[in-house]
Amino acid sequence: MNEQNLPENTKKEVKETAVPVVSNDSQEVNNDSPPKLKENTSSKGKTNSNEASKSDSKGDSQSSIQDNGGASLASEPFIDLLYNQIESVIGGENPNQFLCLTLPGQALTAKDFAYDYKNNAEKGPMVEANESRLANKLFDPCRVTGGDNGMTLPYQYRSALDTLTPKLNEKIAKAKNQLRELLLTPYPYDFGDENTKSYTLQEVFYRLYDDYVAAERAWSEKQNKKKEALRKIYPDTSEENNIHYNNEYLQWYEAVARGESLELNEKRAKVLSVFSPNDMDILNGVLDSGSGAELEQAREILENIQRLTPDGGIVYPVKFNPTNWFELLNTSFIPSDLLDSPESLAMRLRNLSSRRITLSSQISNLTNLIDEEDRSKELEKNKNDAQDARDALNKAQNELISSYGEGVKTVIDTAFTIAPIFSGGVPNSIISRLASGLKFDKNDQSVDSLIDKITAILSKNQKLQNDYITKSQQLSNVLLEEAINKNLLQLKQLLPPIQEQLERINTEIQEILEKMKVAQTVNSGKETESVQTPIVPEGFTQVLIDVAASQIDKESNSHSSASNSPYGASLWFAGYSGKKETASSTFAELCHSQNTSVRVGMNVAKVGIEREWFNPGIFVLTKDMFNVSTSRVSPIKDYSEITEERLSDMSRSHILPCYPVAMLVAKDISIQVVTSDQLSNTFSATMEEHVSHGGGFLLFSGAKSSSSSFGSSGIHTSSTDKSFNIKITTPQIIGYYLQATPADKSTIMDEISDDEMAAGFVTISKFVEDYKKLLQAMNKNNTEQQN
Repeated sequence: MNEQNLPENTKKEVKETAVPVVSNDSQEVNNDSPPKLKENTSSKGKTNSNEASKSDSKGDSQSSIQDNGGASLASEPFIDLLYNQIESVIGGENPNQFLCLTLPGQALTAKDFAYDYKNNAEKGPMVEANESRLANKLFDPCRVTGGDNGMTLPYQYRSALDTLTPKLNEKIAKAKNQLRELLLTPYPYDFGDENTKSYTLQEVFYRLYDDYVAAERAWSEKQNKKKEALRKIYPDTSEENNIHYNNEYLQWYEAVARGESLELNEKRAKVLSVFSPNDMDILNGVLDSGSGAELEQAREILENIQRLTPDGGIVYPVKFNPTNWFELLNTSFIPSDLLDSPESLAMRLRNLSSRRITLSSQISNLTNLIDEEDRSKELEKNKNDAQDARDALNKAQNELISSYGEGVKTVIDTAFTIAPIFSGGVPNSIISRLASGLKFDKNDQSVDSLIDKITAILSKNQKLQNDYITKSQQLSNVLLEEAINKNLLQLKQLLPPIQEQLERINTEIQEILEKMKVAQTVNSGKETESVQTPIVPEGFTQVLIDVAASQIDKESNSHSSASNSPYGASLWFAGYSGKKETASSTFAELCHSQNTSVRVGMNVAKVGIEREWFNPGIFVLTKDMFNVSTSRVSPIKDYSEITEERLSDMSRSHILPCYPVAMLVAKDISIQVVTSDQLSNTFSATMEEHVSHGGGFLLFSGAKSSSSSFGSSGIHTSSTDKSFNIKITTPQIIGYYLQATPADKSTIMDEISDDEMAAGFVTISKFVEDYKKLLQAMNKNNTEQQN
């Protein structure tokens, strides 16, 4: 993230992380300008001179500009262009890191990660658990994937540690034992009691050294006591008192320091006459050296850091940089940016209107659970009123349904729901959008004729649906009251859920109708919008892309997960196609139009991940380790950078080929389909139906934030004759930066090469046999010396 935009209390954390800082300057790339995906430079984030000179260009999306290699970038796959554009503005310089885009993104809710970091408060267990789940998932080594691979870093890290064991070096072991023999060499010494006894060199040295350290400590304590005594005499720290204090201390120091120094020098001389403290430190350093102990230390740290959760899970804590990253997730869109078009809102009402009618009908049916002779007069009257209202509504609709089929009923129900808010009648554009997708079998049937007939019905019978809904609600209340009075268990169980769902649906319908009123006024005569984000918030950078729609249907040659297809309808619908046949034909319409482009705008930021319990440096030492498994931690081959060959090699069932070091967070996402012709109602209706099911587009999830209220959405749509606009307010992770694990150079258990044997490495069994002999020889030598 951009440090200059961060609050002061987070600048320190940003400086301490290895996550690259990105600029807040807007970056815009048309389909003729993004860099081509380079096979050998995926994570360096560099752009060529052509890209730099054209970054501010906004030329025709259909133009064909040549890159440095002479290939037309207008024909490059969309996913490659998007990948490279993100890399060019936010990628780092680490040749062993690469970006892995996820399809679709993972929705984030700020409150799931919020804690009082300003007052150094500890994270709550739920925050720690949420962070651990977010940061410790693993991914297949590829550039685009459909999600994590189900594995987690702590478990794979532990598995990797358990497969490795250090190689043992006989020469080093012998050299260390020679040093130990030196330290254990007999050394007769008289400590001043006129009694020379036999000690070892080590015992004499440390006893003399302890005497020297004790004398230094006693001298230091004597000075502190004198200072405390003088301060009691001169408690006031005025300038005059401080002068007296310092003078008296200096007088005392001059009187006693000489003798103390001589005593200290004498004790130090005794130490040096036996052995130098610096030389002893060198010997201790040699004895303490050796690779392999890191494995056990890493296991202990991993075991000690884990925290159990009430649901039986295990949390491994992480830190994100910057610390306040969750505060930056709020959308930059303002309410007026997110106004859906009336046509889009009408499509959302389709299922709600139909469901409300169905539930109202169920209420009437439940009345039949009470025998007619057992019903109260009030219940019977309300049942009859509801039935009369339903019959009147059916009568108004039946002629149209018999002519156009049952499919038109949803259109009529929705039109009746919308009608009350339009004094001049429901706009033709809304009815036309609702009717898109209907099949007309007769020659005299068409969308226009259907619009005319629905308009005629509404002009005479506009209040019929509301009257039926009202009377059904009244029947529901009376029916529940009677069920309670007569203790009718079945009714008491069946009716409340219907009432509750009806209440929620009515609330949502009312919210949509209110939005429709505003949208009808504000969006009137509205021109094609821009996908440029309203502002570039602190810590984020803007990405803008404009490509030909046909490029979405081009398959990338970059390495992707086998379970994912980052092109075609699967990419456009974010991995979900709903009604497959309709979605495929709609996507074909999008891609085959020669005058259609797709524009994408978003704010992105890189959030670093730190794990104090994770030490990947251990795997740099694998050359000096045995492997007790047939699986390797990572590929054995050394690579200087991320290439397609390396990604393919990493994908071959390794224990821990790569791990996430940063998350790529996107927010304020805008997608726009623009054509010089006219978008069909079928296209717009299919897009809106996809949205109504929670579907997303491209890399972006359409899921709403879990903190959103009922009825609100994380995705908003609007349209004109020549454009379809999508705005996604939900912040989400659209990718991870993965670090390749160092090459695994370990060998099969007890497999020693000639070079290693010459360097002193031996098998474990031989090391044990030789070490036993060495200890036996040392014991024999000690016994002879004692005798």
